[in-house]
Amino acid sequence: MLSKKSILTIRNIGVWISLVLCFWWFFYVNTENYRVHKTLQAERVNHPESLPWKEAAKFSSLWFKNLAADLYWIEAIQYIWSNALRSEYKKYLFAILDLITDLNPYFESPYIIGQLLLPEYNSRYEKLPTEQQENNIRQWETLWLKGIKNFCDPIKIEKILKEDNLLEITTDPSLKNPCKGYKAPYYLAYIYFFHLNNPLKASAYYKVVSAQDDSPQGAKLLAAIMQWKSGDREKSLFMFLNLAENRDNKDTVCKIMSQELQRVYTWLSQNTIKLDWKLIQAVEETRKKVFPPFSKDIEEEILGDGECTNFLNKWIRELNLLYIEKWNTQFEANHPTWLPARNAQALFEEWYIDFLPTDYQQYDDYGIIYAYDYERGRYDYEMGNY
Repeated sequence: MLSKKSILTIRNIGVWISLVLCFWWFFYVNTENYRVHKTLQAERVNHPESLPWKEAAKFSSLWFKNLAADLYWIEAIQYIWSNALRSEYKKYLFAILDLITDLNPYFESPYIIGQLLLPEYNSRYEKLPTEQQENNIRQWETLWLKGIKNFCDPIKIEKILKEDNLLEITTDPSLKNPCKGYKAPYYLAYIYFFHLNNPLKASAYYKVVSAQDDSPQGAKLLAAIMQWKSGDREKSLFMFLNLAENRDNKDTVCKIMSQELQRVYTWLSQNTIKLDWKLIQAVEETRKKVFPPFSKDIEEEILGDGECTNFLNKWIRELNLLYIEKWNTQFEANHPTWLPARNAQALFEEWYIDFLPTDYQQYDDYGIIYAYDYERGRYDYEMGNY
């Protein structure tokens, strides 16, 4: 007959065995569930259409759409994190972010994650065809246009996009703060310029940004620069002058110069004067008399984003490029089988321009020159020497 002590020992062993079996079963079941969960996630990556329809997700979540959006968001973050070194998740990313922002249109984080991940490509660990890379960027654009729709006033946006006068955009109360914050239009402008190579649309949304009270300081300048990058030089000339004339400073010399260049712009617009070497030379000589010589010591003072001199010097640069492009058109007409003149000096040497303009930004042995950008099919500026 077993003693009391032996019986207790056997019971304890039985309890421990039971606990071990329970823990083992719990571990096994959870391992299987995790495996199934990962399989389902992988299935979603390969087949994002297996996500619920947006309409079905909305209906099934009833009054808990925000909670459903949060749950999908947690799942998306976990999956991105576990697959950070592979690009497969991008097949799934837009579908889930699109679903989340349908369930909760004012949830900003999914838009930001899309902006950070969808357009980026690293050839060291990603092997995506060009078509897929372009599709990811287009999906990003779609997501941010959705953000504009949800975070901005469409009537104000439409009015701003039609207005080129930056003073009107920034002072008209009816155009003030078209969005809940500057980020939605700001990042959309970034998409159009850096990823979709569309500076004209970038300029349009930088104008929207400039109407925001919380906009970055350089938004208005970016709007003008993007106009120039698009090749719409006449609008760019107008916007740079607009920035200079409405700069609140006591620089009388710059203000007078701005007024003189405004007259030049008006005469050009009305075809009262010709865009020829005499005009370009006169503007350059006036600039040299009015503004101090450029040097590294005063570079920040001249090129600062909010400086009147910066806007006017950029206006003169635009005028020079407009002049060069005009006479390159004649050069190409006379030489239809040739490439465009490689730079402004080539046009000068071929006697198509009688005056070679010098950009204001010049250093000791190099500076800004005007050269043809064969990729974009237009003249641009770059650092170098002729």
